[in-house]
Amino acid sequence: MSALGTIGVVQPGFLHHMGGAVEHFTLDDVTWMPFGDLADAGVVLAGSSDAPCAFHEPLLTSARGVTRRTSKGSVLNASQSLPYEDWLRAYTADAAFAGGQEYERGRLAPGLRADLVILDGTLDPEHPPAVAETWVAGTRAFTQTG
Repeated sequence: MSALGTIGVVQPGFLHHMGGAVEHFTLDDVTWMPFGDLADAGVVLAGSSDAPCAFHEPLLTSARGVTRRTSKGSVLNASQSLPYEDWLRAYTADAAFAGGQEYERGRLAPGLRADLVILDGTLDPEHPPAVAETWVAGTRAFTQTG
């Protein structure tokens, strides 16, 4: 994939959602959701969602890609985990790249659309942070209540 310049559009939320159903299922010579192997091979991973029906919380689904914990509490192929920061890049800069919008959005840089999300909490995959504020085009669009 890396040699061809293709991008892996992935949904780490499925580790939690479907992982419990496949945790005792063995595959010959393949790894289920091999995020670590793909990243090590130089494949760009773009975080994706099924919004509005499921997995629309990138902070939570990023945590799933870090912990690889299933809904039953077990951990699937911990060696395929990626750091939280890598997942956040997958949902921002790398997703913009996958959509051909890397010169328009996805990171904070001069000349790019500068939407901003302010987090409440640390980048702890066991207790993901919450979105405290969202700013779009210089205007606050969301403020956490409660």
